[in-house]
Amino acid sequence: WVLTSLAVGAALPPYWAIRNPSEVVKTRLQVGAEGYYENMSTADAFQLALSSGNSTFDGVSELYQGFSENILYGFPADIIKFVAYDNLTGGKGKNGVSAVDGAMYGALSTAFAQLLTTPLDVVRNRIMAEVSNDESKDKADDLSYIDRFAKIAKEEGVAELFAGTT
Repeated sequence: WVLTSLAVGAALPPYWAIRNPSEVVKTRLQVGAEGYYENMSTADAFQLALSSGNSTFDGVSELYQGFSENILYGFPADIIKFVAYDNLTGGKGKNGVSAVDGAMYGALSTAFAQLLTTPLDVVRNRIMAEVSNDESKDKADDLSYIDRFAKIAKEEGVAELFAGTT
């Protein structure tokens, strides 16, 4: 698991550097975040995010909102997934099992990892859904990842951290 952890740690930052902008736009479109509307095109949603703030830097940083949270979510999720898969295959990896067994083990490993990391996913999605602007700035914007996690548990209940698992 140590090598898996090192590999995941090396792979996640460049992966999210590429994926984060589309994930932010997708999340905001799905939740109907402020300024995003039903049937809005992806191109228009990207343009809206880029036009946020007073400079190009503000717009680009808007597309990277939740970057560290994506890594904080992805790191344990990927490690659990890969270690579970390795255990299910008896350490044989993809070459030692049939395609059907490999698919089944992969699905089980992914489902297990997603279930365990759902609370991290809930927090990261809420952060990405937030639209930054001077008018909507409040104390929630200054909360750390752990503080947001605790706030959801306290104000909405621990079950809310597992939203979508039932």
